[in-house]
Amino acid sequence: MLSKNIVAHTLEYFATNSHRDFVVKPSLPILYFGNLDEYRSSLLKVVTVGKNPSNNEFCRKKGDAYSFCRFKKWKPDEGNLIESLNPYFQDEPLSWFSCYEPVLKGMGCSYYSGRTKNRALHTDICSPIATNPTWSKLKQSQQALLYREGIGLWKQLIDELQPDVLLISVPQQLFSSNFHAVGKDLIAFDSRSDGIKRNERYRVVEQIWTLTSGKTVKVVFGQAAQTPFGTISSAQKIEVGKSCLR
Repeated sequence: MLSKNIVAHTLEYFATNSHRDFVVKPSLPILYFGNLDEYRSSLLKVVTVGKNPSNNEFCRKKGDAYSFCRFKKWKPDEGNLIESLNPYFQDEPLSWFSCYEPVLKGMGCSYYSGRTKNRALHTDICSPIATNPTWSKLKQSQQALLYREGIGLWKQLIDELQPDVLLISVPQQLFSSNFHAVGKDLIAFDSRSDGIKRNERYRVVEQIWTLTSGKTVKVVFGQAAQTPFGTISSAQKIEVGKSCLR
């Protein structure tokens, strides 16, 4: 379980920002996606990282009114955040998460119960609050309102989750501002899966990050496109995952 402190911090952060016109309404702060208990019992603990939750988490299809359709247990008056978040991958999760699944598969992990022996969680480094428009289309001033406390909240979360591997595919500038600007190559692709040469080599880099507890975490970064690891194939993503275990 997570500490009462971080849950309270998350709910306070949400209460402070939920009135903003670019915050999805109704919504709740999605501190993580996945089954926390199964993650805790996994031999290999992997956490994936994005920017912030999609507004589409709160509707079944575009154009629908926002609702708690994927968070049916949520009771705002009770603040039962953990109970509400844990079943996420049991109830029509967004297809976006399929972008990370091949990499996780290569590591013997999955977001989904029963597929592999290890359960992964997803987190968002900028903010656990869903926005409309999406993060990249927010004004810098709007991003700053959420990010200046959101990044600290994310780091607190990672300290509590104690992962073995952080798998990150976000814009390069965002990554470099929070981790070492350079790392060593883990794996690289000069060609696409069909053998056609790429215009530019796709590099996946690794580095070591130390938590406040002193635990060292392997950080694996690959440039995002429209989606995480978006310019390499599923087969190449599996290779990335296998490389993470070396």
